[in-house]
Amino acid sequence: MATKKQQRRRYQRAQGRGRLHDESEQRPDSESKPDRQPARRRGEPPRPTWKRSVRRAAIFAVGLFVFTQVVPFGDSRPTAAGAGVQAVAFFVFLTPFGYLMDSFLYNRWLKRQQG
Repeated sequence: MATKKQQRRRYQRAQGRGRLHDESEQRPDSESKPDRQPARRRGEPPRPTWKRSVRRAAIFAVGLFVFTQVVPFGDSRPTAAGAGVQAVAFFVFLTPFGYLMDSFLYNRWLKRQQG
């Protein structure tokens, strides 16, 4: 248990660092901070966005391209053009599929919260 002197010093340090303020007073640095989105609860999936789906599909498409160029399959390796076509097709397929999966998971989570 802290003594009265220790408690008083801790309070003074907190006051000096701007941690304590009156309800009627606004903190001077609170105006400059941008509004932040509310924190997500644990287990809450993020809202589906096309930007996230495109980014995820691009990462997997590049990974597929590199994988097909590095790992030999059988006696011959595919050409860079063939691997590129395969990666582009994968990207085109995965972008809407990823968005649909994200929206399905988000809607299922919303239904569980309501019901």
